[in-house]
Parts: sequence; C-alpha cells; structure tokens
Amino acid sequence: MSRALTRVQLKEVVGIITKLFPPQYADNAWDNTGLHIDCSNDESKNEQCKVLLTVDLTSSVAEEAIRNNCNLILSYHPFIFPSWKNITPYSNTQHGNAIKLIQKGISVYCPHTAVDAVNGGVNDWLVNSIVDDREELIGSNVAIERVSNVEDNETIGYGRLVKLEKSLPLNEVIVSLKKNLGIEHLQIASLTSDYKSIKISNVALCAGSGSGVFRSLKNVQEIDLFLTGELSHHEILKFKEMGKVVIVCNHTNTERGYVRKGMLKALKTATESIGNKNIQYIVSETDEDPLKTI
Repeated sequence: MSRALTRVQLKEVVGIITKLFPPQYADNAWDNTGLHIDCSNDESKNEQCKVLLTVDLTSSVAEEAIRNNCNLILSYHPFIFPSWKNITPYSNTQHGNAIKLIQKGISVYCPHTAVDAVNGGVNDWLVNSIVDDREELIGSNVAIERVSNVEDNETIGYGRLVKLEKSLPLNEVIVSLKKNLGIEHLQIASLTSDYKSIKISNVALCAGSGSGVFRSLKNVQEIDLFLTGELSHHEILKFKEMGKVVIVCNHTNTERGYVRKGMLKALKTATESIGNKNIQYIVSETDEDPLKTI
C-alpha cells in the first residue's frame, strides 16, 4: 500500500526543511540537493507525515523507512549521486532502493551542503565538539569565520576557521572530540606524539571531506589544527611537514551526531512553531559509518 503524502503535505514539510537549510546555500557546482523523489499525489489519504532522518540512504535505511511507515526520508547526503542516466536495479543497489521507495510512496529530500553552510548547521556543531563545555563555546569563547571554496562568496561557508580565546592542549581536544562525536578512535598526524605539549588556538575544520575547503585557505601558516572527516594522504603529509596537526575522524563521524541531535531538534522546533502536529521525525537506527576500526 502506498504511503504517499498529498502535494500539500509534502510542500509543507519541504518548506520547513528549506527554511532551515536554504537550497541556495548548497554548492550546486557539484552537489545534488533538493527533492530527489516526489511521490506525492492528490489522492493520498495519509493524515500523518513521518520523516526518517539519516546521513546516508542505504538499503537498510530504505527498509527501515518502509518498516516504520515513513512517507519521507531526509537524507543528509545525496541519494542520487552522481546523476543517473538509467535505472538498473540488478547492477546498482541504489537503483533498486529507488524503485522500492517509489512503489511504497516514500519521497526523498537531500539538503547536504546547505546544511554545511548555514548558521547552526553541521560545521557549527563540529566547532562545539572541540571542547566539553559545548553550549558555551560559540559566541563567547571563540571567533568564527566562514570558509568557502566558492569564489567571491562571502555569505556562505562550507567550513569554519575557529580562533580560541584560550588555547587548549591537544590531548584535551582529542578527548573532547571522541566524547562529543561518540567515537572511540580517530587518526592524528603531528610532528610529536607529546599531545599535551601542543597548544591549539586556531582551528580550520570541515565536516565530511575538507580537501576543497582547505585548499581555499589563505592563512594556512596561522592554523594549528586541521579537523575533518577525511583528507588525502598527500594533503595530510603536507600539513604535517608544515608543523601542523591533522585530525581525521572518518567522513560521516563528523556529521552523524548533528543529524541525530542538532538537525532533529531544529526540525521539531520549527514544526512546533507553526503549530503542525501531523509531522513526526525519527532518526534512523541502521544508519552507520561504513568503515569499522578493529
């Protein structure tokens, strides 16, 4: 049986999402954001809109959405990426997932880099993961500058430059990151393993992959720490040889905590503010980082 929303219902929930994460903030030079699957129709009888939040729309997440009677999946990462020229479910599992979701009337929206760029989005959440006193960090103890890899763009930024009012020992930053990102391990590159002796005052960070954002930095010499989900081998070597510290946490480990907490809270608050009691948000229990450290 189809779980499709009416066009009015889908328009309302997408309106809430796009108000929080404006689509014009996305880096559309390469990213694929927006409504990937629209299953809405005027004949639907569903009164309740149930939205499943996830970082990646995998086969297990698609099955979870079907099992939980969801009408919409809000997938942080783009589901259709790169663009599809045809649909071949027997050779591409994502194509098969798309067919399943369409048959069940489940729409898909993907905001991705709009979430990276917006104030209070994933990168600001990552800023708050540097220290344990998370609620007090932004706006009081640090100066934050947006970093964009889009030429002449001063209004949005896909990374952040953070200047701490009081420097922190690197070993404390490591403990805080593990705690706040909910991970047991991370990878670090530095010229010394005496992390207590390394003081961190200036941080360049980017949730996910930091390569494009870090290449656009003009004041690299001032940076003490580069924090991101992933970087290439040669990029890490370059920064280490410059005497910098690099921390990589795996791509989605720098994003999942925000989707589960910050994004969920923002959506609930925005929905309550307009008095809509027919939209429910749940967080995927099967979404996880594809890599395991053993």
